[in-house]
Amino acid sequence: MAHVHKGYALAFAIPNERKASIQRRVAMKRAGLTKGIPDICVPVGNDKYNALYIEMKVKPNRASPEQMDILKKLNAAGNYAVICWSADDAIEIISKYLANGL
Repeated sequence: MAHVHKGYALAFAIPNERKASIQRRVAMKRAGLTKGIPDICVPVGNDKYNALYIEMKVKPNRASPEQMDILKKLNAAGNYAVICWSADDAIEIISKYLANGL
């Protein structure tokens, strides 16, 4: 595993699933979940950005206004925050980000 970039080991998913039960959503809100937070975070900076955030979508779904607002704020704060439409897209973005290709 020495050849794997440390960013992969630090990446995590944010449990913000919309299809959760009402009880689960209430518990997540009490725990501090904020509406619109992206699904994946890679909390490692590269030469240009502080961290990477990815909102995963399946076509034809679109980002909500809350999600677009959060992505805009994350980008303004020096992060790279994007929407990906497939796992392959996300893997490509993460790889490029960690290799300073973005």
